[in-house]
Amino acid sequence: MRRATVKIILGILVIAIMSLGASRSEALHEYFKSLDINNDGKVDLQEFSGEMKKQVFDELDADKNKEVTESEWGSVPDITEEKEHESVFKKIDRDTDSRITFFEFSDYAESNSNIMKAFMGLDMDKNNLLSPDEVSSRPMFRLITVHF
Repeated sequence: MRRATVKIILGILVIAIMSLGASRSEALHEYFKSLDINNDGKVDLQEFSGEMKKQVFDELDADKNKEVTESEWGSVPDITEEKEHESVFKKIDRDTDSRITFFEFSDYAESNSNIMKAFMGLDMDKNNLLSPDEVSSRPMFRLITVHF
């Protein structure tokens, strides 16, 4: 089976903020704050991973009702065969209620994405925490990939 890929851009919030007229440093500051859930001035892997998975899930959830239905799943790019769509959807939909919740998606993405690799690439001092400088010093167009 060919695996489809859904990609999100780390920094999507930066682009949105910058389009509203904020400076690059303001946009990066706001983006870092959105990642730093516990407001401790550092972003750990759990915070980073949670936000990245949320961004992908939000892209899939077209009607923003906190679940991905089979019809929304049908618009996932790069999966062209109907049988592939059904097979992957069923794999993620563990409770077989014909809806993928964020928790089901999150569990799947945990082992089928490059989130850990992206985090480690940003963590320049290898302390397992991202500082504002580490987030802002790298290009903000890193792709996070979830494979289906």
